[in-house]
Amino acid sequence: MIKRVLIYHWGALGDNAFVESLRSIGMECILFSRKMEDYHADGEYAKEMLALIHEKCVEAVFSYDYFPLISMLCNMNHIPYVSWVYDCPMNTLMSGTLGNEYNYIFCFDAWYTERIRELGAKHIYHFPLAVENNVLAMLRKKEIEMPELSEKYKCAISFVGNMYNGEKNRLRRAELTEYTHGYVEGLIKSQMLIYGYNLLADSLQPQVVEEIVDKCELKLGDNYISNSMQMAADAIGIEVTAREREQVIKVLSDRHPLTLYSSYSVEKTVRGQHLQEKGYADYESEMPFIFHNSKINLNITSRTIQSGIPKRVLDILACGGFCLTNYQPEIAEYFEDGVDLVMYSGMADLVAKAEYYLDHEEERIAIAENGSRKVREEFDLIKRAAQMWEMVMESCK
Repeated sequence: MIKRVLIYHWGALGDNAFVESLRSIGMECILFSRKMEDYHADGEYAKEMLALIHEKCVEAVFSYDYFPLISMLCNMNHIPYVSWVYDCPMNTLMSGTLGNEYNYIFCFDAWYTERIRELGAKHIYHFPLAVENNVLAMLRKKEIEMPELSEKYKCAISFVGNMYNGEKNRLRRAELTEYTHGYVEGLIKSQMLIYGYNLLADSLQPQVVEEIVDKCELKLGDNYISNSMQMAADAIGIEVTAREREQVIKVLSDRHPLTLYSSYSVEKTVRGQHLQEKGYADYESEMPFIFHNSKINLNITSRTIQSGIPKRVLDILACGGFCLTNYQPEIAEYFEDGVDLVMYSGMADLVAKAEYYLDHEEERIAIAENGSRKVREEFDLIKRAAQMWEMVMESCK
């Protein structure tokens, strides 16, 4: 029976809530927050974590996302390393440590789960993300105490997220040859028209892959499993995401007030006449109020996520917000379109649905209430945390 867990507290979204969920089911949590300088070889980090493992008689280590060095330390000490992956791609999963016996990897995306299994992960589980059950109640209480919060974050349409127009988008800054540039442009335009299927990896020619990996400096090094085809596809997927988000922002903000919360500003060509840019929004102190007080909250899933439910969708619904999202296989599997949230399948469909639900408040509120109820019942963090540890302990027998 695992009772004492070391949590690598690196600043992941919702890691404080996860710690509280474990404590609520009777587990002792020891927090470790030293910055990791090298994912495979940070001597000071390893020394400090090992000392804590031995001093506190730690029985397992947990982190959101996957860290190869932690995997090595747990393998040496014969204790489970439990990782809950919410990023895709997660390049550290390409590490040669992936097949370590004591790894227990829980992945939010079903397609990505199978990809990681094929790379050699021994204990890998598809496991959608979760949210705190009491978020909406806490929000309402806070807004009663500070009614100005409702007014501050009130808007017609909002989008909170990365526009992928910064340094993460290496393809946008790469100097590709004319042939490769044209080839990639064709793939981007095709992928932007298709939801629910990623055609990029299956459509890349070897010479195009080689040039993208080289010009975008995507090689991970000797400690990693090489998968150039997928890395090139993911680089293109990031650019597809950037263009799709820019297109959505432009088209909707030309017609309706739209508030963008993002670390990076958008180019003038992307700004509609009704766009308001408000910069970065803090996950814990601002995002819940944005989601709760926007008439429509947009989810525009990164195209590197093939099937999974992004955390943004669950967070919007947990806050009692109305979610208008692109079609995504697992969103359609777990939620009913037009009942719990609303999905769009293209730009014309997005515009039509945004305008409809701006004008039909009662329907919009009813859908938001249904979605909020569903995530409280089926995506409760405490229940999911308990299930996760039951699965680990069962596998350890």
